[in-house]
Amino acid sequence: MLFSSSSFQELVLVENTKLSEQYFSAVQKFVVFDLGLTLLPVSGQTEASQLITQIVSNKGRENPFRRRNSIQLLDPLVLALVQQVPGVGRVKALSLLQHFSSIQQLCNAAPTELEPIVDQAAAQQTHRS
Repeated sequence: MLFSSSSFQELVLVENTKLSEQYFSAVQKFVVFDLGLTLLPVSGQTEASQLITQIVSNKGRENPFRRRNSIQLLDPLVLALVQQVPGVGRVKALSLLQHFSSIQQLCNAAPTELEPIVDQAAAQQTHRS
């Protein structure tokens, strides 16, 4: 269930069932990493409706499930380029691209700026590349 109104723009609810558990990993990857949205598993329609009611009734307050810096859909070539750095896979590449606003900013970052996002070895490799 994907909400498209402004108050639910970044929230995807997934009912947790035996069938959905089988596909949860793929759904999670697609929703969180590919789309940059928040995924929230719920136990059923009752829990989903209670959650929606709670969010709507708290309108005006900050939605705790909304990401502050929503990851934007990235150019696949940029993502692939960052993944070419030794020790940097898809997750680290997404983290780096989410933190740095441009590929130029990422390329000019010092290892000390990179280390909080990726480990020391990946920070050194990224800085050298």
